Amino acid sequence: MKTLWSGRWRAAALLGGMLAAANAHAVLTLTADGIADGFSLSTFYTDPGVYYGVINLATASDGSILATGYARGQVYRFNDVDGQSFGSAVASASLPGAFAMAAAGGRVYATGGGTFYSISTGLAATPLTLTPGVSSSLGLWGNPVTGHLLSASNAGLIDIDPLAGTWRAIGPFGADGVSVSPDGHTAYAEIGGGVRGYDIATGTQVFNSGALGHGPDGTGVISGGQFNGNIIVNNNDGTVGLLDPSGANPYTIIATGGARGDFVSPDRNNGTLFLSSADGVERLSCGEDCSIGGPSPVPEASTTALMFAGLGVLGIATRRRRS
Repeated sequence: MKTLWSGRWRAAALLGGMLAAANAHAVLTLTADGIADGFSLSTFYTDPGVYYGVINLATASDGSILATGYARGQVYRFNDVDGQSFGSAVASASLPGAFAMAAAGGRVYATGGGTFYSISTGLAATPLTLTPGVSSSLGLWGNPVTGHLLSASNAGLIDIDPLAGTWRAIGPFGADGVSVSPDGHTAYAEIGGGVRGYDIATGTQVFNSGALGHGPDGTGVISGGQFNGNIIVNNNDGTVGLLDPSGANPYTIIATGGARGDFVSPDRNNGTLFLSSADGVERLSCGEDCSIGGPSPVPEASTTALMFAGLGVLGIATRRRRS
């Protein structure tokens, strides 16, 4: 979501979103650049006519997908398969104001009404007590290295230790679409119409894209492959961009035609990235030996087979040398 909402702005956005979502599901489609770059898309969830029936997702410790449903004030559990709808949820529970969600340290966390919760696989919500007090609505991501949460909050971009119940600020107020680099060192967020990066340990700004256009929102960092370190950006205008923080390549639109884009979430089962929009959730893959938002690439089956074949040959050669 863009900035912390005022009541008037939120009402206008909700009305516009509900009217847009009342039509058929807007199909996000790869551009020629997206196809050439090896990306692929599939649809995880559709909910036409409901504004953000699912808005953020997280991979639970048992491999199921938990989700926040902003429109209905619910949290859900889904199996990790494509082609789902509201009726596909295998379980649901009430969480008023259900909004941002992320997995960290083997646990799933969510915000509801500005409060942070730990969410069990059975969807029980336990409030977190953070010292000093802080609330959040916009953006939540788990650091794959430390198990901390990075959040856009009323105190700025913050690093939360959910087990200790403490936090510290590392970036300014007004952030959105938070993500963390796979090495756990850098937090990225949308600020002022662009994407900025902050060293999590020091709070030093290390990257600023400047204004990108298209209404950037959720972000996810690619690990492995030809675009290692590049950032996927889910845009409010229904497009998806590929951003190179090194500056070596221009900002490229790799998909168009979707509904209003918002948060993104890593699927830690398979290295794909969930792209939330006003009327559904798409799944983006970056191809062979590559993951998006996760701690490490997921090898393709062919690559794994070749690796084991190579190890077998190495073993035979070793035995021959020893005989």
